[in-house]
Amino acid sequence: MEDKIRKCPECGSTNIITDPKHAELYCANCGVIIAENLVDTGPEWRSYNEEQAAKKIRTGPPMTYRTHNKGLSTPTPNVLLRTKRLRGIISMDSGEKSLSFALGEIERMASALKLPDDIKESTSVLYRRAAKRNLIKGRSIEELVSAMLYVTCRQYGVPRTLKEITAVSRMPLRKIRRTYIFLLKRLEIKLAPADPAHYIPRFCSMLGLRGKIRERAIELLKKDVGTAKGWGPTGTAAAAISLAAHLTGESVSEREIAKVAGTTPITIRNRYKELEKNLKLSDGFLTLQPLHKKASLVSD
Repeated sequence: MEDKIRKCPECGSTNIITDPKHAELYCANCGVIIAENLVDTGPEWRSYNEEQAAKKIRTGPPMTYRTHNKGLSTPTPNVLLRTKRLRGIISMDSGEKSLSFALGEIERMASALKLPDDIKESTSVLYRRAAKRNLIKGRSIEELVSAMLYVTCRQYGVPRTLKEITAVSRMPLRKIRRTYIFLLKRLEIKLAPADPAHYIPRFCSMLGLRGKIRERAIELLKKDVGTAKGWGPTGTAAAAISLAAHLTGESVSEREIAKVAGTTPITIRNRYKELEKNLKLSDGFLTLQPLHKKASLVSD
């Protein structure tokens, strides 16, 4: 109630004082009591430092799917830590142990990829959904978690490739790709094609390129009328960066771009030529000189 009152109804002053001792709200200018018998919503205990406050507080973090018990377990005193750990392990059945391990892997891989918490939360929900439908039996937890993390990144439009996820996973790329296709079919997940423009800001940042090249590369992809359909998003983004660098006179080799994008210089060169042919750049849009095999562009 005191949060809603900002002005004294008598004198119009905004100098409103809350008196917790008498549970009153009064004006400091004219002294009129605006409200009384206020309810104190604060704690009924006192603490003089952070340690005392942490011990006396009776609330915890919000519910989360990133822990096997959703964060709803009852805290125990910090005594007999070894007994506490053993009691927690013994009380978990095999399903909970597998779930706890899988959620730990999600946390590890997502942290290595610097993904936000909402990606971790959604991936944990996806794993619980697959476990409820008995889709995890007979498959490695690592390959399931890797594939689910890639699915979630695709759903949220976060530019991460299977090769990047494989780099922090313990499973080979072919198994992760196979599990990814399996999950899409069994969980009936429909994903829109990955947008190559989402990869361009990160690739340009890793290459140390100017913002002008980033904007030009995104502009090129928007101008494209559909040739890039069916191409890999990373190869298309790399080709757009190479083309934009050529247009702005920036010297960057295809080998450097290929290393950052996780593709090959040949792929970039092929996509470059197709983009150049499809865009049919005119003087009214962008000026493109004929493609020459310079050392700065072709370095095999």
